Amino acid sequence: MILGIDVVYLHVFDSETLGNWYSEVLGLNLNFKTANRGWQEYDLGEGPPTRFAIEAIGIPISNEEKQPIMVSFRVDDIKSTIKVLESKGVKFFGSPKIKKEGFSLFATFKDPAGNWLQLSQRVKE
Repeated sequence: MILGIDVVYLHVFDSETLGNWYSEVLGLNLNFKTANRGWQEYDLGEGPPTRFAIEAIGIPISNEEKQPIMVSFRVDDIKSTIKVLESKGVKFFGSPKIKKEGFSLFATFKDPAGNWLQLSQRVKE
C-alpha cells in the first residue's frame, strides 16, 4: 500500500533566502523551481527516491503550515560533515553532539528559519 516517502517539504516565509542557505551551506543542488521560487526541489543524488523541497507559505498561515517537521539528511561520515557545517556557522544541539539510536548516529541543528534538521549516518549495531 505505502511505498515510501514521495516528498518532504518545509513551509517558510522567505523561500529565496532559505533556498540559498540550503544550496550554499548544506550543498544541496537545486533541481527545480517555480518562477517565483515559491516551490524549490533539491536533488539528493543517488539513492532512495525521496525528494526534499521547501514551499513558501501564505498569509494567513493555515494550521497545516504551522506543523513542525524533522528532516534527517543521510550522510556517510557524520563527524566530517559536522566539521564542515560548523565552519559555515551551523550550531549543533545536545550533549553529546552525536547520539546513537539503533542503527543510526545522528546530530541535530536548525536552519536560519528555525526548522529542526538532523544528520544521520547508518552504522552496524
